[in-house]
Amino acid sequence: MLESEYVSYPTDRHPSSHCSTVVELPSGELLCAWYAGSGEAKRDVQILAASKAPGASAWSQPWVAADDDPQLPMGNCVLWVDGQGLLWLFYNVMHGKLEGHWGPGVRWDTCDCRYRISPDGGRTWGDLVMLRHQWHCVFRTKPLVHSSGAIIIGVEHSRENSHFFVSRDGGAHWDFTGPVPGVENEHPTLIERRDGSLFALLRPSDQHFIPRTLSSDLGCTWSTAVNTDLPNPHAAIDMVKLQDGRVALTFNNSAQHRTPLTVALSEDEGETWPVMRDVETEPGEFSYPGLIQGRDGRLHLTYTWRRTHIRHACFDPHWIVTGR
Repeated sequence: MLESEYVSYPTDRHPSSHCSTVVELPSGELLCAWYAGSGEAKRDVQILAASKAPGASAWSQPWVAADDDPQLPMGNCVLWVDGQGLLWLFYNVMHGKLEGHWGPGVRWDTCDCRYRISPDGGRTWGDLVMLRHQWHCVFRTKPLVHSSGAIIIGVEHSRENSHFFVSRDGGAHWDFTGPVPGVENEHPTLIERRDGSLFALLRPSDQHFIPRTLSSDLGCTWSTAVNTDLPNPHAAIDMVKLQDGRVALTFNNSAQHRTPLTVALSEDEGETWPVMRDVETEPGEFSYPGLIQGRDGRLHLTYTWRRTHIRHACFDPHWIVTGR
């Protein structure tokens, strides 16, 4: 059965919300984060967070998780819990021109990459760490922890195709790899296949189908990205490998519109997606999904609801197959 509720509601201070990320904390509590303010790339944009305790019927009141400089807009954020139970918040800050046509020196082209670590589930945060001072890279999807122990997180690069940060020492040091060759692509979402290779699906940049690529060397190099037959309206996607080996993907199943919002299942590690179920079908924008599987096996999906709310849906993988 599909269960859903709002994580956030619009307020006078935060009338617009977008680009959520979700994790399950070691306590079993869910934590969601997103950016909110008067609108995308506005100077008043902050990163907010809210939590939902096990068994609770509603999310907590949001709190400010990051607002490094009131004059600089916060950008995309990603939550991740490491092997020691510490919570990481990766996020972007814009430094350049905020008005005018998107391009060099404007909005998302001017992001740096940074993170903070929390020992208490996001209530307090440690020192700011700059992952990349240089502009042009934007976070979107959660890191993958490879069976070798390597941590890989993909980013959009506004001047080139997708790149990756790769750490082989638990996040103490990071290599910067890429780009992914082939059709224009950004915002990769990753799984590890049974043979240890990496499989990525990518948000398209100038076409209307989701590309795919493979890496056999922990993200150092990638095969030429080619389009799948999955449509996309130039919007973010997310993917997770399930406990039983299947793979779940959430995306906008349209070449033109950010509706419907759909969840698909693959039984062959992303080669085919024969089973799909829509979560949202009404007109409007239902976009930028974050997808995880909880320890109890249920899937948790958070997403932008018409740019005014963040919404959470929870369902068993069986619901994707049967609708019940």
